[in-house]
Amino acid sequence: MQTPTDGARAPFALLSALPQELGTLRERATARRRVLGLEILEIPVGTMRVLAAVSGVGKVQAARTATILFAEGARSGLFVVGTCGGLRQSLVPGSLVHCTRAAQTDFVRLEGRESAPDPHLLATWREVAPGSAGWFLTADRPVLSLWRRLRLARAFAGPCVADMETAAAAAAAAAAKIPWAALRTVTDRSTEGGHFSFRANFAAQAGRAADTVPALLERLSALPSYGLPVDGAPR
Repeated sequence: MQTPTDGARAPFALLSALPQELGTLRERATARRRVLGLEILEIPVGTMRVLAAVSGVGKVQAARTATILFAEGARSGLFVVGTCGGLRQSLVPGSLVHCTRAAQTDFVRLEGRESAPDPHLLATWREVAPGSAGWFLTADRPVLSLWRRLRLARAFAGPCVADMETAAAAAAAAAAKIPWAALRTVTDRSTEGGHFSFRANFAAQAGRAADTVPALLERLSALPSYGLPVDGAPR
């Protein structure tokens, strides 16, 4: 675990499943280290600091990565970024979607498997990166059939997308009492042939969500009402 610096603000945590989903933030890293096999990038953004990591695909990897980032001192908040599959006709490839609630959908019951983002982080992020907002439905495998898409879409009202990490990372943040928010870009329609759409759109869309984080942090740094914890201090 990193030794806190007295009086310094704790960094934010940034998590993506794939390296490309960190966007241009990867080029800003000033230091790299390995903790329990996980590479952590230290990224200064104005007066703020970010500890970023690529978790790998899936809920287990996402929860593990988030927990390590928190243990390393990233306690001001968690940002989950990357791509997703749209479950509504309006969510075409290229759509930015903010998370209003994350749910693990591999189980019949959702009780205890849902998490809500921090409303202030969500509202501020939407100001600097306008887009749709809806449920993030996190599963153990991608949605690549019309039947699964319709089943999920019918179970949740309003905009919703499919992903494989957000709800797990959010659960880890909730357990650590750390605020979180998530933004993803749609690459496909989550149906037959979705993997072809993903491959066609991924390169252009992968880093778009992460590339909005500097503007978000700049806005947060200008808001004295947002209480950021000091390194080593619990929220």
